[in-house]
Amino acid sequence: MTKNLFDPGDRISFAERVTLHAFDGGGRLAVVTNTHAPTVTIAGMLQGGPAMVTDGRFAVPSLVAAMLERGTAEFSRMALARELEDHGLQLDVRSSSSAPASVSFSLQGLAEELPRMADILSSVLRRPSFPGEELEKVQERILGVLQHERQDTSAVAFGQFTRLVYPVGHPHRRREVEIREAEVKEITREDLEIFHARHYGGHSLVCAVVGDVEDVDVQQLFGEALFGWGVQAADLPAVPEVGVGVPARVDTELPDRPNLDVYLGHAGDLRFGDTDYPAAQLANSCLGQSTLTSRLGVAVRDEAGLTYGINSGFMGTLQIPGPWVISLSVASQNLERALGLCREVLDDFLSTGPLEAELEDERQAWAGGYQVGLATNVGVAVELVKTLLAGQDISRMDQFPKELLAVSRDEVTEALRRHINPKRLAVSVAGTLGGEV
Repeated sequence: MTKNLFDPGDRISFAERVTLHAFDGGGRLAVVTNTHAPTVTIAGMLQGGPAMVTDGRFAVPSLVAAMLERGTAEFSRMALARELEDHGLQLDVRSSSSAPASVSFSLQGLAEELPRMADILSSVLRRPSFPGEELEKVQERILGVLQHERQDTSAVAFGQFTRLVYPVGHPHRRREVEIREAEVKEITREDLEIFHARHYGGHSLVCAVVGDVEDVDVQQLFGEALFGWGVQAADLPAVPEVGVGVPARVDTELPDRPNLDVYLGHAGDLRFGDTDYPAAQLANSCLGQSTLTSRLGVAVRDEAGLTYGINSGFMGTLQIPGPWVISLSVASQNLERALGLCREVLDDFLSTGPLEAELEDERQAWAGGYQVGLATNVGVAVELVKTLLAGQDISRMDQFPKELLAVSRDEVTEALRRHINPKRLAVSVAGTLGGEV
């Protein structure tokens, strides 16, 4: 009976609503007309993220992305800010954490501003000026963040975790603070210009425009403004091979931090669009998606009272899969007990799989949450970009809730055992350990 709630009925499917345009060189544009509100959302990704570097200088593409809103051939930083504010536009550009080879962007506003929005995106993405004084400000801000990171237990623990799991040169490996500080200080305006010229281009662009717009207008405006420029889309550079991994642990002592942050997990291999993607996500949801209701939360937080927050998840499934990890905070005197209990819960869950009742709750929650997310222009645009970037057919957006509801308990258990291995767990702890370990 509940599955009928997810029956589209007479609603037009996304496969029918979305108009796709493929441009010479590989750029792709998806357009969805939604006349229910006089707004438009633009979302997109192009190749220019840290995974595209071949010399190990991962800070360069991050600074390029950070500088795109700091000045262009047409706008100074302040002029761009005024242009956005005067016309009620919201622009965001950043390196993508979920897709490490890409830079993501979004722009929202009234649909009547669509020509202006195309011009702004063209200026920001194609013609950044990388002004020297703005680069200095960005460098100072980043150095301040890195200085703070030295005493942030979560950042320290996670950085050490990635260094246990990933080899040198891997884009998911977070390098030591002092290495990143030295690199940031040495980056020049010329470095940014060279990277932008070598990697940015409309040929790698995946873009979605959703709102009160006409397809023919979007195709004309965006085809001219954003596609067909720059370098040809390149293959992702080879990343260092991640080994099978053996259990390892590192404890980092930080003074005056009695509340520890802990990460335990291993390199992941789950990709958005894999046939067992729904089953694997449901398996993790039952195990640790929610601090309040998942297995780990019930055992470690509610019953044992060892933490205020504990979660698990697959971190990044686009382009280069990220790790699967459990994260929690715990008082130093409870560390070993909490780690032991996490392992017990994980071993038991891998042995038995989820109960049908808890799995059904997660099926309904995931399917419902997915459809709620697609009720907004932003949600549709972001999901379209992810779907196209992963090489999936648009019909996936119609089928995914049904796939979630149809996943069997056996399929979830199989995916759980395929993607999570307790024999490979790396453990990283940061804080004031009190000499117990």
